Amino acid sequence: MQYLKKVWFVNRSVGLLLGLNVALLTLISSSFSGHFPEAANSLDIYYQLAILPSVWGLYALLFAIITLFLSFIPPLRIPLLLLTAVLGGSLGVFVFIDNFIYEIYNYHINWFFIEAFLADEGGEFFDISVKTYLTFSFVAALITATELLFLWLVLKKLAVRSHLKHLGKIYAVIIFIAVLSANLIHSWAYAKNYAPITSLGAHIPLYFPLHSRSIAGNPLLNSFADNDNANRKVKSNIYYPKNEMQCSLENTKPNIIMVVLESWRGDMFGPEITPFTYDLATRSQWFKEHFSSGSVTTKGIFSLLYGLAPTYMEHVVANNGAGGPVLLNELKQEGYDFGVYPSGDIFRMKLADSSFLPIKKYIDHGQGKDTIEKDYDVLAKMKVLIKGKGDDTPFYGFMFFNSSHHQYYYPKEFKKFTPSKNPSLIDFKQGKDPEPYLNHYKNSLFFIDSLIEDLAATLKKEGQWDNTVLIITSDHGEEFGDTQATRFGHGSNFTRYQTHVPLIIHWPGKKAKAFEHRTASIDVAPTLLKDALGCTNPIEEFSNGESLFSEHSRDVQVMASYYNYAFVTEKGGFIQNPIGLVDSRNNMDQLDPDVKLDPKSALKALQQMKSFYKKAE
Repeated sequence: MQYLKKVWFVNRSVGLLLGLNVALLTLISSSFSGHFPEAANSLDIYYQLAILPSVWGLYALLFAIITLFLSFIPPLRIPLLLLTAVLGGSLGVFVFIDNFIYEIYNYHINWFFIEAFLADEGGEFFDISVKTYLTFSFVAALITATELLFLWLVLKKLAVRSHLKHLGKIYAVIIFIAVLSANLIHSWAYAKNYAPITSLGAHIPLYFPLHSRSIAGNPLLNSFADNDNANRKVKSNIYYPKNEMQCSLENTKPNIIMVVLESWRGDMFGPEITPFTYDLATRSQWFKEHFSSGSVTTKGIFSLLYGLAPTYMEHVVANNGAGGPVLLNELKQEGYDFGVYPSGDIFRMKLADSSFLPIKKYIDHGQGKDTIEKDYDVLAKMKVLIKGKGDDTPFYGFMFFNSSHHQYYYPKEFKKFTPSKNPSLIDFKQGKDPEPYLNHYKNSLFFIDSLIEDLAATLKKEGQWDNTVLIITSDHGEEFGDTQATRFGHGSNFTRYQTHVPLIIHWPGKKAKAFEHRTASIDVAPTLLKDALGCTNPIEEFSNGESLFSEHSRDVQVMASYYNYAFVTEKGGFIQNPIGLVDSRNNMDQLDPDVKLDPKSALKALQQMKSFYKKAE
């Protein structure tokens, strides 16, 4: 019994110190609230009050859980309190400096930012004066003194006074309620596209809120929020485009069709696998070293349409799409008709509310009992759009075929490559011979190639072939045990197996050519805006990309998955993992300290990641 009292005393002491640090961190980070939008209802007000203590309260809770086992060793009470104070103080200094940086660059500190600072000997990216160093040092000393005061209060006053124990419990309950309610509210707001709440996340460092679609219909939360203000314009930290677009078409407006094949990797393209598309490539603009900016669908499609580095996506979604892609807005401005035909559900992935926001009402998913029928229906819908053109109004079409997604689908008459086998996760886990699964995948591509051939035939029959820019590409690649025997699918690394994708553009008036330089998905939108729509703005005002026809290899590319991002070069990738540390990996996804990132390339990538977080000069 005496032992349990000692254990409880240790936990009580640590809890009190954590509570004091939550209050300190809330105070230090309160300056971020200056970026919050104006609250319009009781839900907005509550969330803005609860969000900061909920962020630091959650970290305090995680720390308490992780170190719980140490509390069962009562002599470790003082070391555990010292550890709590050191981590709390360090986090306080970090948050203060992050706020300092955020006010200037509109970008939070991450590990790449730190490495660029250490490598930036010439001050090309930022220059910190002696005065700034002194300020940071003074704040660090002040926070250290505060932590020492907290330790004294816990050791000499709070933990040993029984008449104050209820205050601590009440405070802990308040923080717990703040953590739980703030995450539930954000989850609801995310599902409802309620920007007055979701937009706050971009301004808060180390903030990873809960997401869920199931809570969207919660009547209690709906009653607090003013639906009339749900889509009001909020203060965004994204400036995209930086200036009003200046576009003028002197010639006939071309139709534009984007055909995206799910999970189509670059070396799964040739006269055997995709005979029609390969033949078309030899007569078109063929970019042989083209890379998606994402190893997952959301990031790949986002970068394709926005022309932005994929790291912007979360902030764009939080800001209700930030107005939508410049490309689609300009097409609307020019009076285009639209048809967006995805086989899979793009509402679930938040693509409808971001990448297709300006033309969201034109989204019409493929219908059918299975993926094959849905892909056939995607083609049928596009053919209706093409055949229905009774005037000279140009159109933009987007087709997203899903049969090449795991588990790979095709009608039996397209079973060309054998032996083929429908893959399972158990097979992947066991590291079985990938050939049957790869053949199964090839058959799905062979099937979709026939749909593209049918599309081209329809364009020619309807007299639209010579006035249509037809873009054929993918959202990301697909791995079949290439880097590890058990590594299949996508989203797990940034090697060429998961990011190298085909890009073929049939562009009337342009001479057929095969390009060997490295290009990126963020180059597609600015190329269309420049060459198809006649926009005269400098590309850096509306994109992180370049013209596809600028024939020099991109020395570094920002790529992202669902949970991390990387700077990728020809020699390998530099991946920021979920806990914020950087791994240097070669092209086989192996840790390799000999793979180095040139400081200028790192600064270039960081510039891409931050350029649209500040206003145009």
